[in-house]
Amino acid sequence: MTVWNAPVKSTPLNAVISLPPSKSLTARALVLALLAEEPTLITNPLRCRDTELMIAGIQEFGAQVEKQAGGLLITPPAHLSPQTGVIECGLAGTVMRFLAPVALLSGQPVRFQGDVAASARPMKGLLDALTKLGATFSDMPNPGQLPFTINGQLNASEQLQQLKIDASASSQYVSALLLVSPALPFELQIEVDSVLPSIRHVEMTVAEVNACDGQIENLGGETGDWNTRQIRHLWRCRPARLRGGQRHIEPDLTNAGPFLAAAMICGGQVSIPHWPAKTFQPGDAWRQLLTPMGARIYRSPEGSLVCQGSGVIGGAQCDLEAVGELTPTLAGLCTLAVEPSKLTGIGHLRGHETDRLNALETEIKRLGGNAKASETTLRISPAPLQGDLVQTYGDHRMAMFAALIGLKVPGVQIEDIECVGKTFPDFTATWEAMLAGADGAA
Repeated sequence: MTVWNAPVKSTPLNAVISLPPSKSLTARALVLALLAEEPTLITNPLRCRDTELMIAGIQEFGAQVEKQAGGLLITPPAHLSPQTGVIECGLAGTVMRFLAPVALLSGQPVRFQGDVAASARPMKGLLDALTKLGATFSDMPNPGQLPFTINGQLNASEQLQQLKIDASASSQYVSALLLVSPALPFELQIEVDSVLPSIRHVEMTVAEVNACDGQIENLGGETGDWNTRQIRHLWRCRPARLRGGQRHIEPDLTNAGPFLAAAMICGGQVSIPHWPAKTFQPGDAWRQLLTPMGARIYRSPEGSLVCQGSGVIGGAQCDLEAVGELTPTLAGLCTLAVEPSKLTGIGHLRGHETDRLNALETEIKRLGGNAKASETTLRISPAPLQGDLVQTYGDHRMAMFAALIGLKVPGVQIEDIECVGKTFPDFTATWEAMLAGADGAA
């Protein structure tokens, strides 16, 4: 594992950053291409560890994947037929969750296994839902977690099947079921009767499925007092023949966060080209989250998002339940802020690539900061900071968090910097190019 010395920057920035494509959109496009009735050309797909594992996963079920200039041509199989009976998940929640329902559709045993840390990622809510649809599980040392073998046949005895699931640990449970719903031989109703984190990712999934001629209808809405955040979510999914065609992948707006934050920390300006005017990506929330902390953010007529900062950062009081993956970057900013911050609604981060709440508290304190994590909340107060070796826990977002601190704090070192390859293989080169003032760094 390589230790990276996070570079310090004492002068204002002036950089244009080209982001890698969206991991979330790439993963969904690959699964939909597997289930489509005709070939799909995915242009501008992200190539990183997670998406390479997903590509291998759809190939396991019989898809043909041909690399073309600027894209991937996916030819779906006539029937889902596992080739080796094993899906390697790595640490990718999208692979382990999105492909589990596909395995049930195939009607053949499929083994799911991954990195050691993957066994800590929650799966129970999804596996319980698949059990109701006919799945059985074997060779599962830890119930509700990897590794396991999925067996069984899809129960198609009823024309309408209703699932009520607990998705409080991960919205990917819902997205996984929505992605395969067009391929089911019956109408499916999915209900989540409690808090659902990262709802923007579910909205993204619905939009992507329906863009391929799927038929998903949102029947849910708010119930009860808004202050309790008890929201009833209900989707009706009808069988459909998914079309292929061309799918273009947007830039990964979550990965924009560290670069926008860098402009706030160092002062100056960072521009991100090709920022979509309308998107379901959670990263679009940067515009609302960073402005109260002191950023000036606007979208240029050419479609670039421009962030200007002064070097002085205000505190944050944010409910991040809908956009929890933005937390590590926001926590890095809060650690450098001149006011206290409180980040709430993020209990589900304990089941991400690592327990991110615990990791953030530990590493902020390691650098001399003042942080306190509770079950669902992270509080950060101003404190003098010093350099140290920051542990990443194999989590790409923790590496980016530490890079932000390193802009102002000399001596920050980041272990296992290679973990950024999960979503942003060129992160360090892009970061260093930004600090040097290069354009189009990625």
